[in-house]
Amino acid sequence: MKKFFTLSIMTLLIVAVGVGCCACRKGKNNKSLTGQKWHMVKMMEQQLNIEPEQFLFSFEQGGKFAGVAACNTLMGEYQITERGEMKFLNVASTRRMCREAELESQFLAILGRTTHYEIDGDMLMLLSNGEVQVILQAK
Repeated sequence: MKKFFTLSIMTLLIVAVGVGCCACRKGKNNKSLTGQKWHMVKMMEQQLNIEPEQFLFSFEQGGKFAGVAACNTLMGEYQITERGEMKFLNVASTRRMCREAELESQFLAILGRTTHYEIDGDMLMLLSNGEVQVILQAK
């Protein structure tokens, strides 16, 4: 009986891991890049504790994006391909000073080196050559 119970638990764990990680889940229940606001929650492996109105962005159908970083308004263009490649172009920002100016500068640098993106559920990941740089969550 104990052996059966252990075997059952092991089987359930294997199935749970397989279902959670399988490629067939990719794309299911994913948010669209456009049509919502995205709030940054992680940058360069660093969990962030920022205000809800900071680092909040939206992407429009026509290839434009806009939002607020630490305290400055950002706007610009983005291009994506069917393979998930992404580039940010003509990024402009206001130039107010704020406490999180360094974080804002790091974010702008990441936009400049973004090579592609992935969406997993309500999480948008900006990547540079396969490495996650920023994670944003749909609001």
